[in-house]
Amino acid sequence: MKRVLVTGAPGFLGSHLCAALRDEGVEVRGLALDGEPTANLDGLDVEIVRGDVLDAKRMREVVRGVDTVFHGAAIYADGMADPTPMYAVNLRGTYHVLEACRRERSVRRVVYTASVVSLGRSGPGRLADEDTPYDAWEVDFHYSRSKLFSRWIADSFHEWGLDVRTVCPAAVLGPGDLRPTPSARMILSVVRGEMPGYVDGGASFVDVRDAALCHVRAATRGRSGARYVASGHNLSMGDFMDRVWRTAHGRPRRFLRMPAPVGKAAVSAMERIAALRGTEPPLTRAFLDYSLRHLYFDNARATDELGMTWRPFEETIGDALDDFRQRGLLPRP
Repeated sequence: MKRVLVTGAPGFLGSHLCAALRDEGVEVRGLALDGEPTANLDGLDVEIVRGDVLDAKRMREVVRGVDTVFHGAAIYADGMADPTPMYAVNLRGTYHVLEACRRERSVRRVVYTASVVSLGRSGPGRLADEDTPYDAWEVDFHYSRSKLFSRWIADSFHEWGLDVRTVCPAAVLGPGDLRPTPSARMILSVVRGEMPGYVDGGASFVDVRDAALCHVRAATRGRSGARYVASGHNLSMGDFMDRVWRTAHGRPRRFLRMPAPVGKAAVSAMERIAALRGTEPPLTRAFLDYSLRHLYFDNARATDELGMTWRPFEETIGDALDDFRQRGLLPRP
């Protein structure tokens, strides 16, 4: 691996992936939308090219001459009034990038960024893994379905002969989340005291730097056609909120455990208030409904085959909080 393309390069995970690749001495070309800010790439020796994954012709141009493509460009939102653009970018965009890779003779492999929400959820007393069948058809969670369908596209290209490896990150946390993403909004809401309670359920989390390294190792150590879960920690929502609060404030706080109907009503109220303010809610009904069943994942394949290790959760949260404070999203302690 000598020269690579990273789609979605200015994004949260994309920028950390560019940094991890540069640390390996790899030449990096980063794809950004026209007019998209690239502050996350400042100081990195990355060739920035402009283009849209919905432009098939442009994708043929930007993959030319690279040996590896990391395709992570996607719309990540846990709730959209009209999810049509999400499906367009996450599905049709993935097709255009992979078809361009299939036609470009220099491209030897593709690492596709899926998500754990494209996999099946864990059942009582067990962990889900890369092969757990998808089961969330009853939940109106469009991001999850769009990543499932786009992962199927990536799987199909592998069946057609393209070397595709897939990484499925858990909820990605850490420094450099400029947007911020839905995962970061949960941290901010807990620290600000905007989420006084929780319902039963849980999720899986990973440090953005570990997720980026997992992509690099999937390219250098992984198997063609394999999927790898990038997950460092499985936490109940109560445990997540407690550990975030303790890391931020240095003291415990009692959070209210709410029955599911009460939690759904509270989140619906958050969504209405956010809509009136023109902001994004810290949590949506779609994600709450999806996570009422524990989203716990087994990282054994990435640990064993790729040699991954996972940094402590408190280190990830501490670094994220420092970054938020430096950018004025939280007051300094």
